[in-house]
Amino acid sequence: MTQLDVDLVHDLKESVSDGSLVLQLQPEIDLASGGVVGMEALLRWRHPERGVLLPADFLPVAEASGLMPLIGWWVIEACAREVASWSTLPPSVTQRQLWVNVAGLQLAEPGFAERMAGLMQRYGIERGALGIEITEETLAQDVTIVATILDELREAGLALAVDDFGSWYSSLATLGDLPVDAVKLDQSFVRGVGSDMDDDTIVASVIRLAHARDLYVVAEGVESWSESARLVDLGCDRAFGYLFSPPQTPERARQMLTRGSGWRPSTVDVTQASPWGVNAD
Repeated sequence: MTQLDVDLVHDLKESVSDGSLVLQLQPEIDLASGGVVGMEALLRWRHPERGVLLPADFLPVAEASGLMPLIGWWVIEACAREVASWSTLPPSVTQRQLWVNVAGLQLAEPGFAERMAGLMQRYGIERGALGIEITEETLAQDVTIVATILDELREAGLALAVDDFGSWYSSLATLGDLPVDAVKLDQSFVRGVGSDMDDDTIVASVIRLAHARDLYVVAEGVESWSESARLVDLGCDRAFGYLFSPPQTPERARQMLTRGSGWRPSTVDVTQASPWGVNAD
């Protein structure tokens, strides 16, 4: 390990307690109504010397140094506190769901589901308000073991989704045996909708089969009007991406939840950072 890596590991370990880890939230949009139906949790690290770092810049170091569980639980706790704070939002805000990605190694920790159940009770989180996302790669490790853990998480009141769907080798037939609520389409397929017939065919098939299994479909990383329009045509349920809004601070995300809706292809000024008039950080 280089000296830079050693220093980075030290700084990363300190980040859990020094306030330099930052939670940002990106709104998830219902494509039919234009309403905000939830948030995607994103992690940033404000390094004192290297500036704002994205997960790809430091999570590999966290994994190699064994810090991943520490970082992972920091994110989950931060999300739980955020969801708990939504109880102060107006009663009219009925769509309150926050999704957080959990790595396969953390999911497999002994007692993970029990700890999550305790977290839900401690923060008084309503059933389904906090969601766990796992990747297809996690499913590929051992579907039977993962299914058992997911059953326990569902029992604890968590919503469940398969993230980055299509980037690995699992099938919707496999998902039919798992207690998941949603499939989140990998953005590599989203990039091609409306311009690549193969991607259109794949996305249409995923949506059709997911709906047949009572799952809803979320498109990841939507960045253009043509992508969003084609996704609507194909029957996609929800989406998130820079077309709708960049990541926001938790405070601004709460404003967006309160305002509820506002995204419409015919009325949104594409020169604005957000159709809700809330600027990015």
